Amino acid sequence: AKREDTNNKRLCQTMSTNVGSSSTNEEESEKVVIEQRLLKLDEVFVYKIPAMKTADGHRAEDWNLATPLATCSLIVNRRDDSLCINIMAERPKANAPPGATESYLFAQSIIQVKSDQSSHKLEHWVEPVVDSSRYFAMRIRDSRTGREAFIGIGFRERNDATNFRMTMEDYVAALKREEKAQVLHQQFEQSLEHQSAEGGDGEEQPLPSMSNLSLKEGEKIHINIKGNGGSKRVTPAASNKQTPKKGLVGLRKPPPPPPDVDAVAAKASSVENTVSNT
Repeated sequence: AKREDTNNKRLCQTMSTNVGSSSTNEEESEKVVIEQRLLKLDEVFVYKIPAMKTADGHRAEDWNLATPLATCSLIVNRRDDSLCINIMAERPKANAPPGATESYLFAQSIIQVKSDQSSHKLEHWVEPVVDSSRYFAMRIRDSRTGREAFIGIGFRERNDATNFRMTMEDYVAALKREEKAQVLHQQFEQSLEHQSAEGGDGEEQPLPSMSNLSLKEGEKIHINIKGNGGSKRVTPAASNKQTPKKGLVGLRKPPPPPPDVDAVAAKASSVENTVSNT
């Protein structure tokens, strides 16, 4: 079992023909329905589940997990804006050699998520149980009678359950992107209609005037051409730098004046007298 990337899907196109009945000259209109295979899992267990005992949600421990109702395969397709979850089972093939089997639709859930309606959330059709990440309660509908019921589905491998949950989340995210793109497209069309309504008088709008780029009298254009004989452009940093004066370059401070000889001799004589007295 493997989860197929939504960007690398197998596209199955089916053609359905709708015949109009509004006039005698009826024309056939063809509608292309694109069905995208999103996921295929070879093993899924189907359970008959009881009613919820509490408002918290379904619990897988109440389903008698050791004895599933059937062991089937699961296919998830997107058909236009709907998500179809098909539970496929095997049965002996009629008019075939012994042991030959064929697949048939065991149960189906058609999901139609609408963001503006609370009753059309994803949880309305598929709800995870509260005590396990590998089991889900799924709402199915009988196409012949229109009756709805809940069945339980479970996976042996946790990876299969994760792929199943992520496939549904990718489907919801894709619908949101498509709705946003549709809103932007409608806004773009409305802006075009508004512009056409404003300029619908048939008069051509004058082109905006270009600026006069011609030189005025006395103006010149200076072009610097790189070359050996060309003058170099002086940068503002170089032009603002002040050159030092020639007379002040490399001069040292003058030496201190010589000491007074008489003052030094008088100081030495006073020192000698002091020593002799002691």
